[in-house]
Amino acid sequence: MKPAIAFGIVAAAASAAFSQTSPAHFPAPDLMRVGVYYYPEAWPSNQWARDIANIKKLGLEFVHMGEFAWAFMEPEEGRFDFDWLERCVQLCAEHGLKVILCTPSPTPPIWLTQKHPEVLMVDAKGRRMQHGARQHACWSVPTYRDYVRKTVNELGRRFGNDTRVWGWQLDNELSHYGKEPCYCDSCQAKFRAWLKSKYGTIENLNRDWGTAFWSQRYQSFDQIRLPNREELAAQINEHALLDAQRWFAEEAADYLRFQASILRQYCGNRQWITHNFMHAFDRVYPVLNAADFEIMTWTIYPVHGQLNEGPLGFRLGSAAAFSFACDFFRNINGVHGIMELQPGQVNWGEVNPQPYPGAVRMWLWRAFGGGAKFVCTYRYRQPLFGAEQFHYGIVGTDGVTPSTGGEQFAQVTREMRLLRQNFNPDAKEPAAYAARRTAILYNFENRWDIDNHKQTVRWDTMGHIFKYYRALKRLGCPVEVITEAKPLDKYPVLVAPAYQLVDENLVQRWRDYVEKGGHLVLTCRTGIKDRRGHLWEGPWAMPILELIGAKIKFYDTLPAPHSGKIKAGDATYTWVSWAEVLDPAISTAVLAEHADQYYAGQPAAVTRKLGKGTVTYVGVDSVEGELEARLVRGVFERAGIAVEDFPDGFIVDWRDGFWVATNFTDKPQRAPVPPGAKLLIGTAEVPIAGVAVWME
Repeated sequence: MKPAIAFGIVAAAASAAFSQTSPAHFPAPDLMRVGVYYYPEAWPSNQWARDIANIKKLGLEFVHMGEFAWAFMEPEEGRFDFDWLERCVQLCAEHGLKVILCTPSPTPPIWLTQKHPEVLMVDAKGRRMQHGARQHACWSVPTYRDYVRKTVNELGRRFGNDTRVWGWQLDNELSHYGKEPCYCDSCQAKFRAWLKSKYGTIENLNRDWGTAFWSQRYQSFDQIRLPNREELAAQINEHALLDAQRWFAEEAADYLRFQASILRQYCGNRQWITHNFMHAFDRVYPVLNAADFEIMTWTIYPVHGQLNEGPLGFRLGSAAAFSFACDFFRNINGVHGIMELQPGQVNWGEVNPQPYPGAVRMWLWRAFGGGAKFVCTYRYRQPLFGAEQFHYGIVGTDGVTPSTGGEQFAQVTREMRLLRQNFNPDAKEPAAYAARRTAILYNFENRWDIDNHKQTVRWDTMGHIFKYYRALKRLGCPVEVITEAKPLDKYPVLVAPAYQLVDENLVQRWRDYVEKGGHLVLTCRTGIKDRRGHLWEGPWAMPILELIGAKIKFYDTLPAPHSGKIKAGDATYTWVSWAEVLDPAISTAVLAEHADQYYAGQPAAVTRKLGKGTVTYVGVDSVEGELEARLVRGVFERAGIAVEDFPDGFIVDWRDGFWVATNFTDKPQRAPVPPGAKLLIGTAEVPIAGVAVWME
């Protein structure tokens, strides 16, 4: 079974597995609950009651505790102390607050790491990590898993049947914060076992890894080590690296599944289980745990020094990144929430600016528009010590005064109560909105394989994908970011950007989708390799050529400061990273041509009719994304699908009977509030970082 297909099957199974349990945990009339992280172990116990009471006064609805508290839960080996946690759970219950408890596995206590230093991870330079910080242990070491098992078992025994506990978070942002993978002996052995299970024989591995190149051939699996750039004099074997990335993702998923299986013995489906995946981290693949969790949750910090889109992107965050993450996590198993949302200024970016006034509230409403069942903020109190002293909380350093972000969270809880009063369970999705529903086909393997060898430092894989996503949101499309396991037929339009790894089955599914009336958009770098990461023995991108109705003569990349030009209609667009020269068939229409370089006048984007549908191929990655926006709009226009015309960064979506507009741009924007609509929040003239919510 191919890994990419396997990933998708897991997600499909999950939707069925939790279709009965999720409504009980997240009733539709609740819309979106709002809560906060609290660390009782970091504060004097005589302040706990005051803090929990103030959390309730702010209108927050649940409290998250425990993921970094192993040293307090098990202060000595085998001696567990949950009485302090019990007290906090009870305080929450007395104020009507739900509780999310966490397993503390990202922070092993010092007695464990001193007794068993082999549990500490080893980085690419062979250095074993020291105790301290977090995520410094290796979840592949059997000894470590055994200690985790004991602790999670005791937590489950104590709280797994506790009606005060709403759900569980496993670990925290599973990773090694840029140092992954671990290169310890346990990881090396597990990687070799994974390879042996996948390939069966060393001959099969040698074939798929192309080890004839540079005489890299192996005689047995025991000779293989995790590919490590620090240990290699020349370029890394890309096929070995791709398999190492697959193994690491599956090993991480197995570790979360291992913890979930322990808790299930006690909580069954009475409490939900999840993990807080980092929204932009691509080494741990959330899809692999889709069947293990009732809800997929993730973390996002929109403002921590990035420029993002637009002049105010550094204060507003990226509309595309935020909204794309909603559409990705929501479609893994149908239910998603944000476990960590920035409450204000943070401390860990290279530059840490203040968010724009109102931005925190806007992010909360963008989460709602994106279908989130809950949003939790990290954290309640700004810490007075430790590595995050400059990280804002809901309240400031005095422990009681709400921060600007805290005030915005409180405002949204009041506004959410207003929406609940107006909730109509029989509300139907508007037909015009549903008619432009679009899927983006996305999997991490394509991202890994491209980023392992970009061919040009000017290429940005996620930036390329976001150009198409931004184009779709400008048209007012509801977007679903899906895996290959999802059926394609329900989407009028399907976009597969830079889908480098394909097989015959996927290409045939694309063909069937188009022939039945779908409108398919493929982009540059699609279909270049098979699932192993091998180029095809044939014409460039051989499997898709008949589908797109064109040959790909060659591609070009340009070094800085050079740029190329593309002409579409009466407009000219700039590219720098990747552009292909196409040779279309007679029946294929040309949409854009190269306007300079020695191949000026030759096609760069084409479209053709096939059966009842169309295929559009865009062989260039433009700088600003305006070319992509133009060509995507043309797909909808030729298909006769009515669309909107929103500015880039002004996101409008429909959810549960409510229209939600959020303004990430640097200018006020007009929301499409029709006459007679019931405007519940904001005004039709939406200010910068503003929100409008209305019902029709």
